[in-house]
Amino acid sequence: MENTLLRSLLFLSLCSMGSALSCFQCNTDNDETCIRTGCPIEYNVCINVTIIATRELVRRCWLDEHCQSKDVQAEFGEDKDISFVCCNWDLCNSRTNRTIRIDVNLFLLGFLAASAGLHLIWF
Repeated sequence: MENTLLRSLLFLSLCSMGSALSCFQCNTDNDETCIRTGCPIEYNVCINVTIIATRELVRRCWLDEHCQSKDVQAEFGEDKDISFVCCNWDLCNSRTNRTIRIDVNLFLLGFLAASAGLHLIWF
């Protein structure tokens, strides 16, 4: 029974590792009017960009390797004062999302490893 539970948890954690990231996509700070979109597999982060002068908030899927000021400035205008945040979990670019998320897959794998280790010690 215990062995079946461990296998099920491992299977679920591995299945969720390959899923595409979901991000909000819009040019507004209202989450309800944004489109929740599944990102193409190569787009591995979500981004929030705030254009300071107009207070415009732009949200979309983004490439992690382009989460640098020079790349974001090149996309949104080198002459604009902007701030941005990149994140890598589903819908993390919501207007109000300011929490730190523990990766569930890492937690489950750590739990499984600890359980397996305890199982070996006890038996």
